Amino acid sequence: MVKVGRRGPRFLDFVSNTGRSGGRSEPKRGSRQELANHRQGTAAAAREASASVSELAELDGARDQPEEQDAKFLVLRLYEALNSGDARRAQELLAPDLEWWFHGPPAHQHMMRLLTGADHGESRFLFSPRSVDAFGSTVIAEGTDDTRQLYWVHAWTVGPDGVITQLREYFNTDLTVTRLSASAAKTTAAISSSNSNHASSSAPPPPPSKPKCLWQSRRADRAHKSLPGLVLAI
Repeated sequence: MVKVGRRGPRFLDFVSNTGRSGGRSEPKRGSRQELANHRQGTAAAAREASASVSELAELDGARDQPEEQDAKFLVLRLYEALNSGDARRAQELLAPDLEWWFHGPPAHQHMMRLLTGADHGESRFLFSPRSVDAFGSTVIAEGTDDTRQLYWVHAWTVGPDGVITQLREYFNTDLTVTRLSASAAKTTAAISSSNSNHASSSAPPPPPSKPKCLWQSRRADRAHKSLPGLVLAI
């Protein structure tokens, strides 16, 4: 996993690019009817993506703790804002120094292009998550683009002030999310302290506890299509 830069993208660029008069490029050829049809198709796709995000929020809303609900709804609102091209609304949900990590083919850094305003036209990538799960301040979303044969996972971190502070993005990568339980962490710390204080002791320490698996990629084609795998510990 590669960290791109010391700081993540700033939405100021996104706002200035999308809000500038004449900022969107128009096709130079084709009839007015073709252009109208193209715009209608793009708008319909954006509305469909936003509708699926809203439906997902309603279905999952009653299954999480209040803090996790808030974090999940915050991320879902961000997807809605991005899919509808609402830069001002998206800016309110993100920290100005958002940290962004990416793993996957460089050609598929679609979120980075959205956040920096490089991809704000009618052909922009639409993120329509198929599932969204929250684990404390971490929100995991996954989705696919069947047309381009792409699979993506986003791991968002929501800060204590209610804005998103970090994004870890994975394209065409299977992800496993793990967490070391509080009791196991205390045991590991106690073992480390004991070993440092009694280096000459002959009694072997107990085996360390294994991290708990919280989440795994749920690709429909996982049985017959292999992708690189990574583990994210939170």
